[in-house]
Amino acid sequence: MIVYIMRHGQTIWNAKNITQGRRQNRLSEFGKEQVEKASKKFKQGDVDVIISSPLMRTMQTANIMNKVLKTKILRDERILEIDKGVLAGRTRTTLTEEEKSLKKDNPHALKMESVQDVVDRVRDFSAYLLSNFHDKKVLVVTHDIVAFILEKILLKDEKDVLNYYEIHEGKYTNAEIRKFTID
Repeated sequence: MIVYIMRHGQTIWNAKNITQGRRQNRLSEFGKEQVEKASKKFKQGDVDVIISSPLMRTMQTANIMNKVLKTKILRDERILEIDKGVLAGRTRTTLTEEEKSLKKDNPHALKMESVQDVVDRVRDFSAYLLSNFHDKKVLVVTHDIVAFILEKILLKDEKDVLNYYEIHEGKYTNAEIRKFTID
């Protein structure tokens, strides 16, 4: 199985460092250009199926990629962005020290999803992927935290996934695609 993991292109809120969470945001013009450029690395037949988070920014990314790939697109809520609760729509610089602490240690107090919650649903998605597409080439279009966690699960290297907020290496940039061959 070949899995391409892709983060959506840049949104207007990405450019302004505004936390999106599950808010619906469109790609910026620059984000569309990023995805167009990424799509040029592929040709029709390189991917059997695209599986995308159902949020607007990921679906726009999947549709731009599909102009080249010309395959079916499936939506899957298990690869949605982490729910940022009351922090969605705010810049990181406006967070109080208490909110920063709660984000890491008690995210549910902020109506957020925990990293463990994301790991659990991405682990379920990974099992679905491996059992249903084991002989296929799949493009997964998702969000940074989900991409990071999915990569770690597929590579059987989950030791750092719960420390996502402290890790700076290995995260996905906008419109970045990584390829994995899974036996």
